[in-house]
Amino acid sequence: MISGDARICFHCGTPIPAGTEWSTMVFDVSRPMCCPGCAAVAAGIVGAGMENYYRERDAYSAKAPELPRSDEELRLFDTRAEAEGAACASYAIEGIRCAACIWLIERTMYALPGMRSAELNIGTGILQVTCDAARCKPSDVLGAIQAIGYGAHPADATPYSETLRKEQRSLSRRLFIAGLSMMQVMMYAVPAYLANDGTMDQDMAGMMRWAGLLLTLPAVLYSAQPFFSAAWNNLRQRVLGMDVPVALGIAAAFGASVVATMAQRDPVYFDSITMFIFLLLGSRYLELHARMRAATALDAMLRAVPASARRLTNWPQSQTADLVNAELLQPGDHILFGAGDVLAADGVIEQGSTRIDLSVLTGESRPQQRGIGDALPAGAGNLAHPVVVLVSRAADASTLSLIVEAARKARLGKPGLATWADAVSARFVATLLLLAVGAFLYWNSIDKAQAWPVLIAMLVVSCPCALSLAAPTVLAAANARLLGQGILAIAPHTLEALHRATHVVFDKTGTLTLGRPALRTIETSSGTDRNAALALAATIAAGSSHPLSAALSAAARDLLHAGAAFDIESHAGRGIEATV
Repeated sequence: MISGDARICFHCGTPIPAGTEWSTMVFDVSRPMCCPGCAAVAAGIVGAGMENYYRERDAYSAKAPELPRSDEELRLFDTRAEAEGAACASYAIEGIRCAACIWLIERTMYALPGMRSAELNIGTGILQVTCDAARCKPSDVLGAIQAIGYGAHPADATPYSETLRKEQRSLSRRLFIAGLSMMQVMMYAVPAYLANDGTMDQDMAGMMRWAGLLLTLPAVLYSAQPFFSAAWNNLRQRVLGMDVPVALGIAAAFGASVVATMAQRDPVYFDSITMFIFLLLGSRYLELHARMRAATALDAMLRAVPASARRLTNWPQSQTADLVNAELLQPGDHILFGAGDVLAADGVIEQGSTRIDLSVLTGESRPQQRGIGDALPAGAGNLAHPVVVLVSRAADASTLSLIVEAARKARLGKPGLATWADAVSARFVATLLLLAVGAFLYWNSIDKAQAWPVLIAMLVVSCPCALSLAAPTVLAAANARLLGQGILAIAPHTLEALHRATHVVFDKTGTLTLGRPALRTIETSSGTDRNAALALAATIAAGSSHPLSAALSAAARDLLHAGAAFDIESHAGRGIEATV
């Protein structure tokens, strides 16, 4: 149990601001709290009869969220579960600090009506629940977890890029340890190489080998752990993946080096082992980075689909708007499309006018003016004023939904090149293992001293990593570059077939432009200097935010301005006038 301190919050351990008087009774003692959120969470834990949480914990709880989801927002998660009749669900939990957190969350889950089982994995932070869908809804689970001070959301709502980001953090740590081990081992290996003519004392050589062994252990036991885990899983499933020869090569080289070190003889391969692990992890890091760039771009597109909308229940008699799940919108519904919002379904403006951003769908960067009777596609952004929109198509049938679905297929699809590489690498691994075993048996019958070095060399040098990693790395990098230019390759085989294309069809010029106008030519009346005319035009345009005005200002950046402009007045569709 963590003892109380009057200067820090009893719940989360945060220093208490001066003048704060929040407190909660825990174990019949008034405990200081840093904010009303922590006070409410602590009161909820005590009120539920779970005070023992504070006795069993060995770390402070996560600070209560300052802006928890409202009941209205939590109910948005119920729609999909009701439609699917789900009885099992997974939730990602944030803020887990110790084993007592696991106990508290699981006890809270079992207190919910209809809950059959609840199991929280502290390693992954995933809560698996099985419940009666009619009695226990996702909003009940999320609300209960939020009430005791933890963050929670459906596990499948986590963006793919965030999953890769966590994988990158883990891989970065392993890469750092492998690099550190490699550099330290080389400090002891280089002197041994330079003194291989027998000038080094045997005791000193033995110490060098033992130092190399100890410094190699972190790389083998920690950095190389993913290779061994993947190889073991492959063997259990009777599949020969590219991690099998990697793991066998590392294990064989390390085992032979340990035996040689204990026998006080050469050769040892500690420097080769650490370098091999470091280079393999480095290649995987680059491949993961390429996938992250592509995933980030795709997730940005997926986030363009809003999850909710404000539906007008009795318009025009009433202006009351209810927050509903976008999946519930049907043709004929009226929704309030506010400034700064993104439209959740295709519709037609019935009241008001505003400026609309259609760049997600059309690539056009300039805002478009829209008014009563104008059609708006889902994904349109409102840049100015609230309007009332009549839904014409359900959210799942909108144009943007079709694009998002295409993006999902692009993510899940596997190009033929990658499939071919995987198939070839599997056959390559099988052939490699047979040749390695054959070479070992052959050399073992001729020269036993060379048997192990030959086996290790074949396993390490012939690793099919380049073959298996090259295809997905190149495709991920190419897709990320295309997405950065606003191009989505929907079908997995698109890039493979592109070199055979003879004609490319573009729907409009906006597809090929960047949306940033630039001044190309200047035409003036006779006797008028072009630079002077440009400086005058740029001075007048300096007070306008129009894209063409920005082009004039950019072109005249290096010219002397004609002074200040006064009485600037814009005329829609005609231009600007001012006094200079």
